Amino acid sequence: MEWTAAEILARLKAGLKNEDSRIEGSFTMDNLQAVAEELARYGSMLIQPMWDEMDLRIDEVITSGNENHYVFWAKQVEDETGTKVVGNARAYGVRDGSGTVYLALISPEAAAPTEDVVELVEAYIQTQRPVGAKPVISAAEALEVTINGVIELQEGADIEAIRTQAQADVKAYLAETALDGRADTALNYYRVGMIIGAIDGVKEIISYTVNGGEESLNASYSQFFDLKGLTLNASG
Repeated sequence: MEWTAAEILARLKAGLKNEDSRIEGSFTMDNLQAVAEELARYGSMLIQPMWDEMDLRIDEVITSGNENHYVFWAKQVEDETGTKVVGNARAYGVRDGSGTVYLALISPEAAAPTEDVVELVEAYIQTQRPVGAKPVISAAEALEVTINGVIELQEGADIEAIRTQAQADVKAYLAETALDGRADTALNYYRVGMIIGAIDGVKEIISYTVNGGEESLNASYSQFFDLKGLTLNASG
């Protein structure tokens, strides 16, 4: 049986008011047992989500030479100044016995890294890879995104300030999702609308398109979305 926090606290409070075994000014053993049981139940509520999250992450545990290990290695690489050169990476191992592992990289600024960075990462991974592995390392490919929309402004709102904020917020969303996880990257059309609609001064989104359409976009394992342009105009 599952219990809410409110129900558990109510049961705990009821246990402390057990008039049959209560001694004024102190706890009886019965009451202490009731309190302990309810606190244990409440603690279980807090711990269970952590166990659920751990179960979800079991397949992401780094083991020698798997895809996650290549991502880990790439993100450890530093330049001559001690600065990390990779913001994120995604690996794809070919299941044909060849040992080939493809690894795509993006910079800490969520852009395609330079050839120098690719070579630096490749040199380091060659010192870490398992025997027989054949890593193929490259810069991730940018897929350009253009957003156009018409919005209704709140009274006194500044359209230029809204445009600037929209640019920053959408770029942050794209950077957050770039090469995230093992699966292909998705740009959620409705998430873009939620981001724009949440900006101060926007009363309503009349219409908007992403790359000329009204649907989500998908990128392959080695691609990431790059905001090329964002245009918002006020209605009326």
